[in-house]
Amino acid sequence: MKLIFKIILTILLAYCIGLGQNQSGREFRRTAIHNGNQVKTVFGNWGVIGQPAAKGPRGAWKNPNNGYIGDVSPLIGAEVTTTDTSGESITFHSVLIPPVDRPTSTGMEDSPNGKTWTMEPVSGYFNESQESIAISTNPSTWPSYWPDKISDVNDPGWKNEWNGFFGKDIQNIQQESFYLMDDNNDEEFNYSEYNIHGVSFKPDSQNVLRNGLGLEIKVRGMQWQQFLAQDCIFWLYEVKNTSTTDYDKVVFGMLVGTYVGVTSTESTGEYDDDWSFFDVNENLTFTGDFDNNVSRNPKWVGPVGMVGYSFLESPGNPYDGIDNDGDYQKSGMSAPVFTEENFDSSEVLNIGQKIITISNDYTRTEQEIIDEDSLIIITRGASITIKPGITKLAEGNVILDESGKEIINPNAYDGIDNDLDGLIDENYFLHYRQRKTDQFGTVLFDIINPRAYKDFLNGFGLDNPMIDEQRFDGIDNDGDWNAEFDDLGSDGVAETFDIGEGDGIPTPGEPNFDRTDVDESDQIGLTSFDYFAPANQFPASNDEALWERLKPGLFDTPSSIANGEPIGGEDGDFMYGSGFFPLRAGQTEYFSVALIYGENKEDLVRNKKTVQNIYDNDYRFPPPPQKPTLTAVPGDQEVTLYWDFIAEQSVDPITKKLDFQGYKLYRASEPEFSDAFSITNGLGNSEGYIPIAQFDKDDDVDGFFFPSQELFQQAQGYSYYLGNNSGIKHQYIDRDVINGKKYYYALAAYDEGETVLDIFPSENTKFISELSDGSIILDKNTAVAIPTVKPPGFSLYSDIEAKKEVTNLNTGELYIKVIDPNQLKSQKYKITFHDNSSDELDNDLNGFIDNNDLLEKSKITTFYDVQTMNEISIDFVSNDTLVSDIHYKNIIPNSFKLYDESQSLVSTDLYRLDNVNGKLFGVSPGSLGENNFTAQFNYFPIYRSPYIQNTPWNGQTMNPNAGNVLDTETFNGVQIEFQNDWQIEDIILDSYWSTTEDQSNWIRNSPEDTYFHSFSSTSLFGNSLLPIKMANDYTIIFSDSLGFGKSYDLIQFATSQGQIFSHTENGNTNFKILNNFGNEIDYVFYDENVISGTGRNGIIDPQDIIYFFEDDSLDTNIFTWTLTFSLRQNHNDSTILDFGDNDSLIIKNTKPFRKGDIYTFETYAPEVQYQNTVEENFNKIRVIPNPYYSAHAYEAPLAPGITSGRGARRIIFTNVPNDGELSIFTVRGQHIITLQHDGNIMDGTVEWNLRSKENLDISYGVYFYVMESKTFKSQSGKFAIIK
Repeated sequence: MKLIFKIILTILLAYCIGLGQNQSGREFRRTAIHNGNQVKTVFGNWGVIGQPAAKGPRGAWKNPNNGYIGDVSPLIGAEVTTTDTSGESITFHSVLIPPVDRPTSTGMEDSPNGKTWTMEPVSGYFNESQESIAISTNPSTWPSYWPDKISDVNDPGWKNEWNGFFGKDIQNIQQESFYLMDDNNDEEFNYSEYNIHGVSFKPDSQNVLRNGLGLEIKVRGMQWQQFLAQDCIFWLYEVKNTSTTDYDKVVFGMLVGTYVGVTSTESTGEYDDDWSFFDVNENLTFTGDFDNNVSRNPKWVGPVGMVGYSFLESPGNPYDGIDNDGDYQKSGMSAPVFTEENFDSSEVLNIGQKIITISNDYTRTEQEIIDEDSLIIITRGASITIKPGITKLAEGNVILDESGKEIINPNAYDGIDNDLDGLIDENYFLHYRQRKTDQFGTVLFDIINPRAYKDFLNGFGLDNPMIDEQRFDGIDNDGDWNAEFDDLGSDGVAETFDIGEGDGIPTPGEPNFDRTDVDESDQIGLTSFDYFAPANQFPASNDEALWERLKPGLFDTPSSIANGEPIGGEDGDFMYGSGFFPLRAGQTEYFSVALIYGENKEDLVRNKKTVQNIYDNDYRFPPPPQKPTLTAVPGDQEVTLYWDFIAEQSVDPITKKLDFQGYKLYRASEPEFSDAFSITNGLGNSEGYIPIAQFDKDDDVDGFFFPSQELFQQAQGYSYYLGNNSGIKHQYIDRDVINGKKYYYALAAYDEGETVLDIFPSENTKFISELSDGSIILDKNTAVAIPTVKPPGFSLYSDIEAKKEVTNLNTGELYIKVIDPNQLKSQKYKITFHDNSSDELDNDLNGFIDNNDLLEKSKITTFYDVQTMNEISIDFVSNDTLVSDIHYKNIIPNSFKLYDESQSLVSTDLYRLDNVNGKLFGVSPGSLGENNFTAQFNYFPIYRSPYIQNTPWNGQTMNPNAGNVLDTETFNGVQIEFQNDWQIEDIILDSYWSTTEDQSNWIRNSPEDTYFHSFSSTSLFGNSLLPIKMANDYTIIFSDSLGFGKSYDLIQFATSQGQIFSHTENGNTNFKILNNFGNEIDYVFYDENVISGTGRNGIIDPQDIIYFFEDDSLDTNIFTWTLTFSLRQNHNDSTILDFGDNDSLIIKNTKPFRKGDIYTFETYAPEVQYQNTVEENFNKIRVIPNPYYSAHAYEAPLAPGITSGRGARRIIFTNVPNDGELSIFTVRGQHIITLQHDGNIMDGTVEWNLRSKENLDISYGVYFYVMESKTFKSQSGKFAIIK
């Protein structure tokens, strides 16, 4: 009974554990298309690239119909030792393959009940309401949260953030896909009735429901559009052993189904003349078409190139004691290297000699051979018998096989230290003399290149961190982690203050450390290549046969190759592998491949160098700036495009520079932008796109990028145009358009490149995907627009007044412009400002902030804010302790209120609000639950924006550095145009004298009775006393009485070089100075009477000067202005003017927007006002095109990879009221269909797909339409459909 209870308890426990894991299975299969550059391919999240065939391009290059692959799939094999049903120990091999649709010799591995034993996708890593794999360029494909990020205490699940290779929402990879699969459905060896060995192997002792080998595979596809990298796509595989079983011998590989000339599902037979080979020096396999002729495929466009498969990253072996990848010198530490003597099999083991044994956890122990006739030594579970003075041990040495051919001792592949030196599987032809031969013994590669190793017997090289390095050991093995740039925390993002950020030590997830550093893996490289023809000679269900063909040491030369060159073509495929290596419980290993394309093998190898460079830099290929968000607003015969500023603050992770240079705006008539792809290199091959507009920074970077000679040759003469210093804009109106026609737009931000580092300029991708059902997937920097008219009665209130508060001091102006009527809301707003005296920034980067910095006291505008004045209300369902997105950022915290379903106010103790990012989550399980809530708040649509026209804050030594700004940010459909007075200076036309003879009739600027004055900022005492321009107005008031005002003592001031200020009797004047706040300010009166004895004491005469001194907010007296007096031209030299009671001089200065200045304005949503529409202004309905021909330029093109059928047919009715109803009739009066306007007041068009109400294609001929509306009179007309 106790035994039964234990069994039941174990099953229940395993079931509970299983509930905590995401399920995998066929029902979670999804597909997507990678099209981030010139390579375009469909792929499935069950591991296959190039399939399913009907879903899109199949490893296509340049043109979606130019397919090069039938299928590409990962293979994972492992050796397992367990017991069979009789208790006998047995060793078998399991090779995991995806459910690929391809010819085989055995069929796929299926269970008796029809279930395929294979990899299957894991749920939770994609939006399960859609049919797409998660891809970075389409946020709608992302899951609500990422299961592998739930443990992030700062942001559980990374809701609405991309789960990127480099960290949370870091998209340095221009297009990245991500999915996870496991082998839980591969049950062949988990149940004895399913396999010939009679084993019921369970990989996880803690979960009896876990099947397969207990492997989990994360897969990422990665693309860059920079022209040097636009001919390749990367696939990165991260394989984790989630079981409790250690596997000592594992092999990874790739299966490649070649098919140069394939297009979608159409079978043209182009697979039968392919040829394939490999380059062992480059770790590159490749395929071409033998006669370079794919004419049997009528859809092919252009010449035939080649496809290559570069095995970039192989698994590592961190336990064998050998520097497999030859990088030990990167550590700067020494280590011994293999010599020929290390593989000498003649040495006899003697008494007293040291040996090394290895435990199952790879711990090394030194022993000494004792004086006995026979010793049994246990190492890694194996028994080795030693007879002192007789036994000779060798491993990996060269021996002769039965035919007399040199081969490597098979014990080089058994995972055991056979010669007891602490090294596992050393190999003469891998670790000393690197040689590879094919199946006929032909030498493919042979050089002496000895590897380093750890000498456990003598203690040398044991501390070298680049031997047996690992990507999970918590050590920065290669020492390239840099605290200044890489100390970003576990999410890889700066300023999120997550675990590890700023702690001065490497943390998993940070750049250049463990998982993100490919150098921290002791890679074993490519170890086998197996070619087979015909393509069906693939034993998919025979694990032992697959294991034999993946074993290291096999390099199979195709019969179609002679002396490294093709002599014919055939229907052949291949697979290649990397092994053996251990994969212990909990361990993760990596391998990656790149699909590379070229015009020929030379071009292919050239592109391989770029691929290798990307890999060697940890996939940190210099990315372009961040993608801007592009919005297109269709109008009548025009499209308005506008975008944000985010690209301009991008820091290149490679150069560590703000290297944004400009924008290029592209337009095309189809989503591939093929008609814009017309800039060629020196060989005449298209490499770049022609923009319709370009905006670049007004700086010293312009013209064409000037590369080094080597880079210029690599670019084959292609050059990149950086612009003509036009200045940066964020809006463009395209008027070269036709109503009713569809246009595709892409806005690419680009950087300046780096000549010194040989880095070519990079720009954003142009990602638009049009699916076979007509739906369109856009990236944030792409848009689609159809110019159109508004419906009759459309009313837009665009005369928006910005109301200035009476307390404002600014002299500039601002205006509100409507940019996007679609986004207009009925809303009130308030505009406020920050200036350099109070923005809490070190604006001049001198180490001092605000009023602690003399140079920051002048109140120059730095930022502006816009906040809402009437509350936003949002309904949402909470995710309890997981993040809920409020969809508005920069929420004003004290305005936020949360109400439950009963409209009761929710206590702030129950939730945490991230007001900056607009996110909310419960503080503990159950505090919010998964319930309905309403949030009410005000927010900042614009918060601390430095982007104000002509801002002086535009240099690298300034904070903020907004760049050269010609316009401002667009928000909620509007944009603010600032006319700011950036320079504080005298407004000459507004400054004046006010004098009177009788104190009743004041005269303004009497030329006879007033001096000429000059108001300026001039340094004193050789620049030791610098003026700070204060943005104030001033009034100099005069009196008949001397002593009415008091100057600082001029003599003390002058002799102390401006260091001593005091009021004495020597400073009596007949004037005082007031600022615009009514405050009296201090001054120094430079009185010529005191200096030279000329003129009058304390009274203004020509050549006298007043120096202004004002208190700042810290009551510090600072020098601000200089006021100089002189005679006018109409005065004679003896003119003396007297100013007395009520005479004054008014000085008016320009004043920038500053803290305390406020504007308010109100916007209104557009509407249709029928009562204000004059019937005569109601334009007659038009049909576009009319007549309609059987094929027309207005038709949408076929989706990429779809070769049959035609694009969607359509005609457009324009000037239709938004309540309009269109009925279509034949000339005989037969009713065809009735079309309804969708009610969108922004669009006065109705589309028709030329199908009847029965969904049948209409016939050619003449048709009539009748439009009826409740608000406008009926209209009718006719149109023709012509064959």
